[in-house]
Parts: sequence; C-alpha cells; structure tokens
Amino acid sequence: MKKKIHQENKLIWACLIGESLAFILAIFFRYYLFNFLFSNPTRETDFYKMFFIVVLFMYSAVFIFRRGRRPYTWETGGFGRLIEVIKQHVTLLIILLFFLYFIHWSNRVSRTVMALLIVFGMFFDLVIRQVYGKRRARRYIREDKLDAVMLVCLQDEGKYLETCINRYGYQNDEKELSLHCRVAEHFFLEEGNNEGDRLINKLEDLTAKGDTQNIDMIYISFRAAKLLGRDVMRVVEGKGIPVCRSLELDGKELSGSAVSKMGGSAAVYQSLMTLKCPVFGVNYTTAGKAEVADYLIRNSRELSGQYVCFSNVHTTVMAADDEGYRDVLNASAFTFPDGTPVADMIWKQGYIEAERVAGPDLMAELFRRCLGNHKKHYFYGSTEETLSALSDKLKKNYPWMEIAGMYSPPFRPLTEEEDAEVVKMINDSGADFVWIGLGAPKQELWMAEHKGRIKGLMLGVGAGFDFHAGRVKRAPVIVQKLGMEWFYRLMQDPKRLLKRYFITNTKFIIYSHIKYRGK
Repeated sequence: MKKKIHQENKLIWACLIGESLAFILAIFFRYYLFNFLFSNPTRETDFYKMFFIVVLFMYSAVFIFRRGRRPYTWETGGFGRLIEVIKQHVTLLIILLFFLYFIHWSNRVSRTVMALLIVFGMFFDLVIRQVYGKRRARRYIREDKLDAVMLVCLQDEGKYLETCINRYGYQNDEKELSLHCRVAEHFFLEEGNNEGDRLINKLEDLTAKGDTQNIDMIYISFRAAKLLGRDVMRVVEGKGIPVCRSLELDGKELSGSAVSKMGGSAAVYQSLMTLKCPVFGVNYTTAGKAEVADYLIRNSRELSGQYVCFSNVHTTVMAADDEGYRDVLNASAFTFPDGTPVADMIWKQGYIEAERVAGPDLMAELFRRCLGNHKKHYFYGSTEETLSALSDKLKKNYPWMEIAGMYSPPFRPLTEEEDAEVVKMINDSGADFVWIGLGAPKQELWMAEHKGRIKGLMLGVGAGFDFHAGRVKRAPVIVQKLGMEWFYRLMQDPKRLLKRYFITNTKFIIYSHIKYRGK
C-alpha cells in the first residue's frame, strides 16, 4: 500500500506541471492571442502570480482528497481516467469559485481565463494519466506479462482466437487494464486419436531446439482441451511452460464477465436472467451482455418459438401509455434495457448487476460466441440493399458464422398466404436465431403474432441491421457510455427523430420523477 501511494505521489508532481502549463496557456490565449476580442485588455500580473499559487494549492488538495476515493491510476481504463479527470476539475472549479467569491476576487479573474484553465487542465491531466497509467501498469504486473503465446485450438477457431489474444491480451482483476500479447506459435488439432501425441512431439521438438524460451504460455481452447483429454493435458503441463485454458459451461465458452468471485471461489452467473425489475410497468431482465449471450446460446432450443425485446426510452414511454404494447413486451422471454436512462433506473432500484443490453451489441456478442456451436442465423427485415451489405460484412467479420437465410418483406401488410410462406421459409432454414429488423413497435408486434409459429428464437433489433451492414455509423463507445447515443443519432437524422425525442424524452423525465417513480 505504501508503495502504491508513493507512486501516486509521483503522479501528482507530473499533474502539477500539466496544470502549470494549462495556466500559462490560459493567460496566453486570453491576453495575447485573443486580446483583440475584449474591450478591456488590461491584466494584473502580480494578481495572476498569486492566483497561480492558489490554483496549484487547490489542485493538490483536491488530488490528495480524492486519492482514497478512486482506484489507482494504473488500475483503471481510459474511460475511467476520463471520468476521474472530469470529477477532479469540476471539484476544483467549484472550490475556486467559492474561494474567489468569499475573498472578493471574483471581479479580478477573467472568466475566459477560468474556462481555458479548466479545459487545458483537463486535457493535460488526461494525457499525463494515460501515459503514466500505462507505464506503471506494465511495471506493476510485469511478472504476469505475456509476450508470446502458443495457440492450441481447432482449425476453425484459429483466426478468431488469434484476434482475441492480439486485441485483448492479458487482463488483471477484470479491470480495463490490458497487456497485449502476440501469437508466436500455432498448433491446429484435427479430429483423430493421435492429436495428443502430435502436440507432445511438437513440444519436445521445441524443447530440443531451445525454442520454448520464446513462448511464455500455452493457450488451449476448451474444445481443444476436450479433444486432447485429461492425460495429455497433464503431460503438456509438465513441459515447463505455463498452460492456460478457457472455461466452459455445458460445452460453451464462458466470458470473463460471466464469472464472479463469491464464497472464496469462482462462481458462474446463471440466475440473473430470472431477475426482473419493473420500469413504467415493463418487466426488464437484469443481466449483462456477455451473460445474456452465454445463456441464449446454451438454451436456444428451449427458447425456440419465443422472442426477445430491446426497449429504449422511446418504447418504454410507449409501453407506459399503451397497455397493449406493454403486454407485448412483458409476454417476451426477455426484455432488455436498450438505453442508458432505462438501465440507470433499474440500477437505482438496487439491481447493481444490470447493464444496458443494446440489440446491435448483443448481435455482435452472439455472432462471436457462436464459433464452434453451429448456430444458424436468419435475418428478416430491412431492404435488399441493406441485407446484401450485411451479408458481405458478416462473412468478412465472422467467417465461421452460419447464415441460414435473409428476407426483405414488402413495405405493406402480408396476406395470410404470404405470411404462411414466410413462416415455412424461416422454419425450413433450421435457424436457431431469427433476427427481426422492422423497427419499433412493428417488430415487437410481429414477433408476438408469430410466437410459437417460428421455430427459432426471435430477436427484434431495429437498426441493428444497418449498423452491422455499415450503412449507418454507430456512436463512439465513449458517447454510448455517457448515455448520449440518442443525441448522436439525432444529429444523423434530425428531421425524423427530433419530434420523437423531444416528446418521449420529456415524458420519460416526467414519468420517472412523478407518476411512475419507484414503481
């Protein structure tokens, strides 16, 4: 603990230098670069020298005060550092404003200087924390760093697993801290009886050549470990190289977020899918994206004929005003919060494991996890052009994916004969997951009408087809985490969304604070 605090003390000196640069730039921009924009160009040099000392003192006090209330800098990811920087400077601004008011200095400090000081201060602070955090992270867990991995898997897993290792690397304590690795050696298994002997001979050859010194760990997929058998795994473990294998449940790969530490041992989340939380009368399932994907893959047969809904602020307000539509959402197998404000209301009611589960995000998670599970996907909705682009993107990004079919329905109600043909076409395809992209509320009504008729799990994902086809750009991750994706989409299509967002967002605020609060 003392060592960590000592390292944080080093960080504060770097941040003070950044704050000093921010102060100098604020003065320069106000009184030199932008001087012609102001009617009063005078400046109090002696006063700003004294104010500079006050700023540094206040910043140090805020930094030390918040140190015990946040994770260490190298234990958080980029988004966590951004939030901490914002909190730090908002606190600093409030303290400075109160200080200037009480000692009657508020009329002596330029408002432009204050604004520029906060903006530049946040920029320098974030850059310093990013650089320092990454450098300290690598030193802090250097003994766990993996440089090169020998990948043991089946042929169809190779590209996917290599991408995951290169992208995510090693994660420490489930934080966003990642040390990237590289795949130095491939060993692809084939269905056969002597695969274990082949692997052992390969390791012995590497040992004889001295090449094992260039391999830090052997990563074995759960499918490969199952094929090798326990006896071969013991022999591999005795070769002097650390062995890591992925976890499984019911023959399916487990994500890190689906594993929890409880009772002194690792536990797998299985019951969170049964927890429901009402918001405006809609019963939302409280679970995380990774856990949802794991559950749907494991139970796709049992869920056949049912449907899944993703409800955002707009559809939640619609459900509050329309009892029939609310019944449609509640008749689903699961309804997930596809909106940060909705997820926040669930979280505030005590369901701390709840997350926003957006339709497009779950699509990507399910596509990724269907590797080796032979799950088939059918896409119903949107236009022919979008479906064609979607097919090309999916084949490129998820080459292991099995697309059972795609169909763009006409923009009119189908006759009974046409509808029966569509149902037969989807059922004959053998699809496990039927993705519906008709837009809300049409897709939810369509799924409810076809409940029990479609032999597959239906999922209404709205604009998910357009996002994955690349025809509509998704908001950056940081915008999504800040709960501002609705604003990003509004800027993309203001004519269609302005009236909807103004009405529904206003209603949502009113309902959440008056009519439906706590219900």
